[in-house]
Formats: sequence, C-alpha cells, structure tokens
Amino acid sequence: MPQKRHLLSTKATSASTLKTTIVSVERGQREEEQQKIEEEKQKQRREREEKEREYEEKKTEMKSHYESLERDRKDEWERRKREDDKRREEEKKTWKKKIEDLKQEQEEEIKRRETEEKERKEREKKERDEMKQKHEEEIKEMKMKHQDEARKQAEEFNDFKERKEQHTQELKEMLDGRQKQYELLEKLCQHLKDQKEEEIKEKELLQEIEELKKINHCVIL
Repeated sequence: MPQKRHLLSTKATSASTLKTTIVSVERGQREEEQQKIEEEKQKQRREREEKEREYEEKKTEMKSHYESLERDRKDEWERRKREDDKRREEEKKTWKKKIEDLKQEQEEEIKRRETEEKERKEREKKERDEMKQKHEEEIKEMKMKHQDEARKQAEEFNDFKERKEQHTQELKEMLDGRQKQYELLEKLCQHLKDQKEEEIKEKELLQEIEELKKINHCVIL
C-alpha cells in the first residue's frame, strides 16, 4: 500500500508535473504566440510607420517638387511677363517713334506744300503782273499807234476835205462863171436873133455861139 501510495503520489506528482509542464508549455506557446503577435504588430507598426514615413517623405518630396515647379512656373511667368512688358514697352517706343516720325513727315510735307503753293502763287502773280504790264504796254502802244494813225487819217481827211472844198469851190465858181457866160450868150443869141442882123454876121455869131455852147456843155458835164 505504501508503494501504491508512493506510486500514486509519484503518478500524481508526475501528473502535476506534466500538467505544470503542459501549462508551462502552453503558457510558453501562448507567450510565444503573443510575442509573435506582438512582434507582428510591431512589425506591422514599423512597416506602417515606415510607409507613413515614406509617404510623408514622398509627400514632402512631391510638395517640394510641386513647389519647385510652381516657383519655376512663377519665375517663368514673371520672366515672360517682364519680357512681354519689355517687348510692349519697346513696341510702344517704336510706335511712338514711328508716329512722331510720321507726324514730323506730315508737318514737313505740309510746310513743303505750303512753300510750293506760296512760290506757285508768287510765280503766278509775277507772271500775271508781267502779262498785265506787257498787255498794258501793248495796249498803250496800240493806242498810241491808233492815235497816230487816227491823227494821220484825220490830217489826211482834213487835207482831202480842204482840197475837196477848195476844188468844189473852184468848180462852183467856174460853173457860176460858165453859167453867167451861158446866160450872156443866150441873151446875146436871142438879141441877135431878134435883131435879124445880116446873114453872114448872124451865121458867124451863131457858129461862135454854138461852139461856145459846146465848150460850156463839155465843161458842165
């Protein structure tokens, strides 16, 4: 019985030891599993933290990259803006210079035309004055010539008139004389006829009278 008790005690002890061992093993397994789980958690945490760190680094890098791009874009925009402003300013100056040059050319053209117009008017006025003076001189010369011719014609006419009047007077006087002679001859002829003078004398007288009549008749014609 004591042996049996001893055996039972041994068995009990063994069982207890085994149970303790099993418990210990199970605890060790649980602890190991827990440790593995914890390690896995830590690993996952480290990986997550690493990913988060990489993400933050990537984010920071991307942010820096975008900020750099934005700065470059802004710098490029400002550079282009400065170039555009400079170009526009140069174009403005160029157009201003062109406008000023064009305005100056127009003013010079206006002055040139005004000068030409003034010279043309002066030249035309001078030509008109010269033509007027020449025309006045020609008219004056023609007038003097006409006056000379009119005076000459008047003198010739007066001379002709005087000669004509003188000739008319002479003719009139001659006709008056011839008329008186004719009247005397008529009276004489009538008287001779009335007296019935001698035939010879009468014939001679008549012949003379006839001849005188013929002479007087020719003169009157």
